[in-house]
Amino acid sequence: MDHPAQQPRTPAAPAEPPRPQEVRATAARAVGVLMALVPCTAAKARRILAEVVMVTGTEVREAAEAVLAVRTGEPVAPAVESVLRHVLAQARTLPDPPAGSWSPPEPDLLRRHVNHLRAARRRALAAPGDASVRSELEEAAYTLCVLMGQRSAHGALLAAEQLIAVSRLKPVMPARSG
Repeated sequence: MDHPAQQPRTPAAPAEPPRPQEVRATAARAVGVLMALVPCTAAKARRILAEVVMVTGTEVREAAEAVLAVRTGEPVAPAVESVLRHVLAQARTLPDPPAGSWSPPEPDLLRRHVNHLRAARRRALAAPGDASVRSELEEAAYTLCVLMGQRSAHGALLAAEQLIAVSRLKPVMPARSG
C-alpha cells in the first residue's frame, strides 16, 4: 500500500458560484451591521457597501463578508479592511448643522429615543439578517434625525448625547419661597 502523501491527488471540485439569493442575504446582513455600526439608514449602508465594492474591486459578496467578518473580529484582507474602515470613518463625519431656527427637545424625550436607537443597534448586530430589526433601526435613526434637525443618524446621535450630558450638568435652581 502506498503512503497517503504519495497517492495522486484528485483535483478539488470547482466551487459553485454563490446563488443570487445567497448573495442578497449576505448583503442584507452586511447592511444591517453597517446600519448599527455607523449608525445610518439602510440606503446609506447600501451606499457604503457599494463604495467598498467599487474602491476594492471586489464582488458584493466579498465586501459583505468582509463587513460581517469585521463585526465578529475575524481576519479580513488588509486592503479590504483598510478601505472599509476609511469608508466607515467618512460615513461618521458630521455634516454642517442645519440652518434656521431649531429648539432642542426635552432631555427625557431624547433619552428615550437614544436608548431606543441603542437597543435597535444591539439587536441589528445580533441579528443583521432580520428585516424587521433593520426596519426598526431605520425608524429609530430617522426619528432621532428629525428630533435633532440632523441629516445623518450618526450626527443626530452625537448631538443628542451631548444635549443629554449638558442637561445633567445644569444646576437646578431652588424654588423661591415667598
